[in-house]
Amino acid sequence: MLLFATFAIAFGAPAPALADEVPAQVLVFQSDDPTAPAMSSITGELRESVRVGWGGPVTFKLEFLDLSWFDTPDYARELRRFYRAKYSSYHPGVIVALRLDVLRVVLDLRRELWSGVPVLFLSEDRSAALAAPAAPDVTGIWLDYAWLRTAEGALRLLPDTREVALVMGASPWERARHDGIARDLGPLTGRVALLDLASLPLAELDRRLAALPENAIVLFDTFYMDGAGNRFVGLQAFERIRAQTQRPFFSVHGVGLGKGIVGGEIVDYGRVGRDLGGITLRLLGGASAASIPIRAADANALAFDARELALFRIPEERLPPGAEVHFRVPSFWDLYRRWAVGAAVAVTLQTTLIAALVIERRRRGRAQAMSDAVLASMVGFVAVVDRTGVMLRTNRTWARAPREGAPGPLDRVAEGESYVGAFQRAAAAGDAGAGRVVELVEGVLAGRDVEGTVEYRHDGAERWTEVRARRLSWKDGGAVISHFDVTGRKRAERQARESLSALSHLNRVAAMGELASSIAHEINQPLSAVLTSAQAAEILLRRAAPDVAEVGAALEEIVAGARRAGQVIRRMRVLLKKGEAQRERCDLNEAAQEVARLVGNDALLRGATIALELAPDLPAVRGDAVQLQQVVLNLISNALDAVSGRPYGDRRVIVRTARADGRVALAVEDSGEGGAMDDLERFFEPFFTTKSEGLGLGLCISRSIADAHGGRLWAERAPAGGVAARLELPGEAAQEER
Repeated sequence: MLLFATFAIAFGAPAPALADEVPAQVLVFQSDDPTAPAMSSITGELRESVRVGWGGPVTFKLEFLDLSWFDTPDYARELRRFYRAKYSSYHPGVIVALRLDVLRVVLDLRRELWSGVPVLFLSEDRSAALAAPAAPDVTGIWLDYAWLRTAEGALRLLPDTREVALVMGASPWERARHDGIARDLGPLTGRVALLDLASLPLAELDRRLAALPENAIVLFDTFYMDGAGNRFVGLQAFERIRAQTQRPFFSVHGVGLGKGIVGGEIVDYGRVGRDLGGITLRLLGGASAASIPIRAADANALAFDARELALFRIPEERLPPGAEVHFRVPSFWDLYRRWAVGAAVAVTLQTTLIAALVIERRRRGRAQAMSDAVLASMVGFVAVVDRTGVMLRTNRTWARAPREGAPGPLDRVAEGESYVGAFQRAAAAGDAGAGRVVELVEGVLAGRDVEGTVEYRHDGAERWTEVRARRLSWKDGGAVISHFDVTGRKRAERQARESLSALSHLNRVAAMGELASSIAHEINQPLSAVLTSAQAAEILLRRAAPDVAEVGAALEEIVAGARRAGQVIRRMRVLLKKGEAQRERCDLNEAAQEVARLVGNDALLRGATIALELAPDLPAVRGDAVQLQQVVLNLISNALDAVSGRPYGDRRVIVRTARADGRVALAVEDSGEGGAMDDLERFFEPFFTTKSEGLGLGLCISRSIADAHGGRLWAERAPAGGVAARLELPGEAAQEER
């Protein structure tokens, strides 16, 4: 029988539905007690598989008919009357009937309440399923209770067996099943003695089981009621029956595995529920029940309890191929292998351990000496701190800090004292550099950073110190902190910046010199217009009755021409400006436009065109506007030189700007002949030039400016030939994060 069980009247709250989404409705009828393990597995897996597979809200209702104990005509009549009243206005999407006696009730109700609703049933065996009442929109599956295969498998496991006892209850449903099971076991006649212990009072059954010989086995079905009319739920009766004999029990019901049966070809009721759930989903999705053939459930498995196999000394080698073994009990070797091995090798292990300790002590001594030597030879002030910032070890230079003129608080902290505390006190006293050191060390000790570097000038003095902190790679944490005097390097960097600034200024002056003729021509145009307008105004004023409007127009032209000339001069003054580099918001689009206007006349004189393809809403960058304009000027000037050898009409220079993952990109492409790939990188070497005149410093200076702004400058082949010089700078937001 099905050891059916489930939740109560409506099992599982429906998934919350949207206001405009109607839940799918599934109505489940079952016969047996909702607390029985088998039915609990079936209905639980049915509900879960439908919930997951349907995807939308679904509501389940479960009805318990109790037909195993109450099967009188009066009860059936009252049952139908009750459900007609309860479900007169309810219309399910699918009805599931978990047994054939339940199916008959469901079909009667469907004729009155749910015409056309598909019905899915579960039968206990094949013949009953195929003989089920014929009705449209009805399909189902049957359970393959393999009693004969289970018994034959038991005989292979216990070849000395001479008697097979069948134990099952006396409820009407169990009595109806009895003859079918007996027929299934008929082929065993002649091989073993078949002892029928079905439908006995429990006391009589206890006596008969206790008298079974040692070469007997028991086949157990279900036990809902004994011959005296006593009723039982789930496995209550089995637990008592199992205690009355030491003979092995076999069954076809998976719920008995782990409760006292050796095993058999069992029905996995969870798989039955999933099988029913799959068919329910098809019916909810609109499939016709007639299109789904009645078939066996995909739920059988050869399964055995390892503890019962061990109890009855059944070697696992006798199990059929593919059999599953559950509840394995660890062997003595599995449980006590370490102890056995430890006892066997105790003396050897102790000897080895002592030798290893001696060797380890020597190695540790050498390692300690090596560590001391390395620490002593390290340059600068070096300390090892624990995870709280307390100094554990220092090198000799640190120990001599007061005499070495140590920067900052170093001369006031020694081993065993808090490094972090000393710098916190210095920061509280107004030393801003000490505060930055505290942030660095605390970040490394907390695990936020692996390593870091801070440069600071103590109390505004000329002396610069670089502090490096790196996290120790060991379980207790900590860090190695090093202080280095970098005053000389900082002076050299300042001198290099000053030299670069001077060289950049000379480069700009040289560039202005190269553009002198074109700039003079550009200034000459507005000045000529000014002269012409002034002469016209003079003539107008000499008239007896001067035309004031015409004189005003001439004066306006004079002002406009003067302004145009002033703009050219101002652009030259900006590029020729000399001074310290400034950090301010800069727009590369504006820089490109300014330079294009500045060299536009030179390009016309060369017969070249400059096309601007500028990205709208280009992020700003932070840097020195004059230096960035110088970079753009150098790139465009080099591009104009590169196209000078091309035929007229093919001398093109394109300036593009674009976004690039938080960075700002500018590219200058020319239509020149290009150079060898090896020469592209050499363009940026000092004093390398492909021109007959020139120092070869423009691109070198430009790359230095790009590096100083956190960007990069390089050259590559342009897609259409020629060379593309590319400049990338971090956007303003990225620079602020840094």
